Amino acid sequence: MSALVWQAVRFVAAFALVLAAAAWATRWMAAQARGMQRPALSLLGGVALGGSRQVCAVRVGRRVLILGLADKQVSLLGTITDPEEIALLVPPRPQAAQGSEFAALLRRAVRRRPPGGGSHGG
Repeated sequence: MSALVWQAVRFVAAFALVLAAAAWATRWMAAQARGMQRPALSLLGGVALGGSRQVCAVRVGRRVLILGLADKQVSLLGTITDPEEIALLVPPRPQAAQGSEFAALLRRAVRRRPPGGGSHGG
């Protein structure tokens, strides 16, 4: 097999593995989020690093994900699962305020979406 073919096979296999892992993670997070008192997903905050790069903290269930954001890329920089550390990062807020804040952000994002859905692929 030539080097180019071997590289293409490796890429396809790695891509399939990433898709399978994403599907599993989505199902697992959905199962963890069922029955929780807080919203399953909330943006805790972010810091601009310059250009179009930033670091954000996102609460997903009982975890806080630290994400690196670039033009067309999202990278997981770290995960915080220790409840005491999360409590230091997340000040307690009323349940209704969290839900309504997420709903308002979602409505604004949907309104900004171009007609036809737009594609985020590159």
